[in-house]
Amino acid sequence: MHAGLQIKLLELTRDGRVVSLNELARGLQAAPATLITEAEDLRSKGLANYHQGRFKLDTRQRVMLAEELIHAGRDPQKVSRFLAWQEFEHFAVLAFEDNGFDVVKHLVFKTRSGRREIDLLAWNDTFLFAVDCKHWLRGLPKSRMSAAVRAQVERSMALARKPELLVKFGVTRLDRRRLVPMIFTLGDPRQTFVDGVPVVSVLKLLSFLYGISPVDESLRSFPVKGVGMASLIQGNRSPNLIGVAQRR
Repeated sequence: MHAGLQIKLLELTRDGRVVSLNELARGLQAAPATLITEAEDLRSKGLANYHQGRFKLDTRQRVMLAEELIHAGRDPQKVSRFLAWQEFEHFAVLAFEDNGFDVVKHLVFKTRSGRREIDLLAWNDTFLFAVDCKHWLRGLPKSRMSAAVRAQVERSMALARKPELLVKFGVTRLDRRRLVPMIFTLGDPRQTFVDGVPVVSVLKLLSFLYGISPVDESLRSFPVKGVGMASLIQGNRSPNLIGVAQRR
């Protein structure tokens, strides 16, 4: 495939733009005829809608294209910078799902002190993560990173007190669960842990998931507390839910 074609396609199709083969060729300084085979290959793989010399990519196709580029060895930061914030969040969902996690997006709930929202709730048989997605290209100053971590810790503590909400979305074995707050970033962070909270970049997610231990006492986590599990499973209580969470 022509070097940079997929990257250029991500760049030019932002905000729902339709891009012609000629425009793509100009951006790559290549002859349009040399790109036709590659364009058809992208279409056959479901990575682009290509018809009569024009490209249109929906959000999922753009995220899938970014994911394929990273799997092929391209720099995750260079790839992901062409994704909008919402697309980056969707990219995070796919990253966790690809590693065997169930995921709920935009989990919104009420507490006594107000409304709270968790970007992603991701869990498997071992871990339960409350994930805050940050579309950051560069490392933040320590003060801003600490503020982001404190806010995510507060949200995670509040969610850990609402087992009925976790049951609603299919999280099991709550009596043995601990909720781990996490910051998921686009760029590599200056600190990989802040006050026991992991700050994980796109590039490092896989190594983090396979390198972390559920019994690591340095990992900040909160036991799931609340009413008895039996009554929750029987539906005797309804979750205090005010937003629509999207389970994939």
